[in-house]
Amino acid sequence: MERYFYFGEGAVGASGTAAMYPLSAFIGMTAAGATSTSIKFNARNGAAVDDTVAVTHTGHTSKAFMAEMVNYLQRNHRNPFLVVADGVDGTFVTSKIASVAVTTIA
Repeated sequence: MERYFYFGEGAVGASGTAAMYPLSAFIGMTAAGATSTSIKFNARNGAAVDDTVAVTHTGHTSKAFMAEMVNYLQRNHRNPFLVVADGVDGTFVTSKIASVAVTTIA
C-alpha cells in the first residue's frame, strides 16, 4: 500500500497551492533557517529539479520539527493519507507548524 503526504497552503482555495506526494518520492528534510525546514520530494512531473515544501515553525528548531514528523509517521504507520498541513482548516501534524509554502515544478 502506497502512503501519501498532503500539504495545503492557507489560501489553497484561491491559489490552488496544494500537493500530495507518495512517501516513496520523499528525499529528505534540511534546515532552511532558524525557523524553517525544507522538505524535498522527487518532482511530480519527472523534472530534474525537486519539489520543495517550506515549513515555517516559529519558536521551534528544525530538529524539533523533524522529530515531530518521525513521531507522526510512527503513530500513523497504517494510514495511507497523511495530512501534514492543511492551512485552509488549520490542521497541522504538529502545533510547531506556523505555515507551509509548496513549490512544485509545472
